[in-house]
Amino acid sequence: MVRRGRHAGAWKNVVLTQDEQFALKRRALLRQAARAFSEKGYHDTSLTDVAKALGVTKSALYYYVDDKQEILFECHKLSHDFGDQAIEYAEKHGRNGREKISLLVRTYLELLTSELGACAVLLEFNALTPANRKIIGRRRDTFEHYFRKLVQTGIADGSLRKVDPKLTVFFFMGAVNWLTRWFDPSGEHSGEHIAKEFAGLLDAAIRSR
Repeated sequence: MVRRGRHAGAWKNVVLTQDEQFALKRRALLRQAARAFSEKGYHDTSLTDVAKALGVTKSALYYYVDDKQEILFECHKLSHDFGDQAIEYAEKHGRNGREKISLLVRTYLELLTSELGACAVLLEFNALTPANRKIIGRRRDTFEHYFRKLVQTGIADGSLRKVDPKLTVFFFMGAVNWLTRWFDPSGEHSGEHIAKEFAGLLDAAIRSR
């Protein structure tokens, strides 16, 4: 039996195929669960909490996911999908290292903040199972290595000053991880505004003088 809650609107049926409806509802589940993980922590959030927020029974959730670990893993995968999209956009539209980094940062943050649930789990990496942590760790390393390469490219083409590529990436990722703790989609600043400001701050710190 389905109960109606304040998030139940995300589960309303529209004119979609069965597979599309499944994907839409599963995405809503992942987003809400990750927000709950961010607020209470992964270990202190139960599937009952998630079901209550969505306005459905706990048993209804098992049609979409097997357990909490699957939710956490899928949210991490989504976050890295956003990273891949940002890389593709930066490569397509950036003309040098500096431009590609600015585009990468802005696009990545816009995508993350548009799906707060996805970015809210980034600090829960250690809660993944060893097997899932290995998979996500590889994707994280791929993103960070690409970012370092962009810094090196910018230094070589003169668009960036001589900075440490590894520390530059750590600086940015540290800001992103902390963002998951304070960003409020209904707050003073929109995700788009934050993405623009963060990109500008990083650019000001590393661009060539």
